[in-house]
Amino acid sequence: MDRENRYKRNQRKKLYRRRRIFALILAGVFVAGIILFVKALKSSPNQAEENLEATGLDQQNQSVQYVENLIKNNNFLDLGMNLEKKIENENYYALRSFRQQRIVDHAMGRITRQNNLKKEVFLTFDDGPSSESTGRVLDILKENHIKATFFVVGANAEYYPEVLKRIYNEGHSIGIHTYDHNYRKIYSSPDALQEDIENCKKTLKSILGEDFETNLYRFPGGSYRENKEIFVDRIQSMGYVYFDWNALNGDAEGKNPSESYLINRFNETRSGYNVVLSLMHDTNAKTNTISSLPEIIRQLKEEGYTFKGLGDIN
Repeated sequence: MDRENRYKRNQRKKLYRRRRIFALILAGVFVAGIILFVKALKSSPNQAEENLEATGLDQQNQSVQYVENLIKNNNFLDLGMNLEKKIENENYYALRSFRQQRIVDHAMGRITRQNNLKKEVFLTFDDGPSSESTGRVLDILKENHIKATFFVVGANAEYYPEVLKRIYNEGHSIGIHTYDHNYRKIYSSPDALQEDIENCKKTLKSILGEDFETNLYRFPGGSYRENKEIFVDRIQSMGYVYFDWNALNGDAEGKNPSESYLINRFNETRSGYNVVLSLMHDTNAKTNTISSLPEIIRQLKEEGYTFKGLGDIN
């Protein structure tokens, strides 16, 4: 609980700090505009007196023209638009992080009672992309017009870059799982964990472009394991929001559990949750995950759930 409260305080501090920075930037631009305007008012009438016998109206018109030219020549309009865009982007990511943390808290039953929450489901798939199963999952999602989240393994993305591009191009959320899913190496130290994340992100950028960003993370094995505090602290210091799950289909509980087992396990674990944050896998070995997915989606739709990716903030 102390760690959770500390995290929330840190998030609020980061948001307030960003707001102060934005306010200072806007104030600086505003003051600079006033100075330039005053300068224009002082200089333009003098020029008018030297060049012609102008009326007060002529002097005012020249001042206005001077300021317009000054703004045009110095691209202040572009500067303002770029600044506005930067602020919108910063606010977007700040709000998105806040929204994502709320999803985690709601899904884990930490805040509001579930029956007071609107029905939302966040289907997530770990350990891909794969050569076959990921594509079949994408086909099912497309047929049902829904979005999901894929926590990818960097090494697999290197093997199947076109599958990763399809995930991205079809509007699904992408998060970092690991680079090579080597538990012993990843959990040897917080520095090793950070290096693994950076390697995975570097791979994703090399495939999807340098503009690609994500702050979604899932610990291998989840954050439920003992002695994870130092790793959680490192993740949060890097700006990531980590996601566990409150529902699963049990496809990791055996070699390839039956379709009926997966459906029943999913319904059993999601019982009582209006906000469902699920765990499934899209590796080739999980063939029954694919065959059971349409029925799971059908039942959730019938119960009035809205499907979203974890990158969505609305």
